[in-house]
Amino acid sequence: MLTSTEQEIRRGAPARAGAPRTAPARTGARRPSAPAADRTATRPSTARTRPAEASAAKPARVRRPMSRKQRAPFVLLVVGLLCGGLISLLLLNTVLNRDSFTQNTLREETAQLQRENEALRQANAKKEQPAQLARDAELQGEKWDPTVGSIEVGQDR
Repeated sequence: MLTSTEQEIRRGAPARAGAPRTAPARTGARRPSAPAADRTATRPSTARTRPAEASAAKPARVRRPMSRKQRAPFVLLVVGLLCGGLISLLLLNTVLNRDSFTQNTLREETAQLQRENEALRQANAKKEQPAQLARDAELQGEKWDPTVGSIEVGQDR
């Protein structure tokens, strides 16, 4: 048994393109149908014969790729989005670097202030010692009075 393509080749029909051809549109009224017995008797045993119009039928439409005009807006949109993303990343990186420099400067200032605070605490602790207080009092002209600050117990005043 031969396939329809092999039968067409034997009859000398033109080779098919990749897509199947469509049948021509029917124009006109339908014929009244014959009884089933008559139909089988009139049908040829070989392949169906095609009307002359079928060979002149238009080939099936082949889908063309998108034209340049249709592709351009999409390409511009993608390029625009990529450029916008790149600029956003650059700005974010710049802001983060600036904040990093500010953070480093503030850390250095904080460390310097902590060192100054510690030096002032040590100086204050030195000045509060009894020996240092006595020297500062003598420099200001004060003299030590042994009777001041002593309490005598048992005497009435």
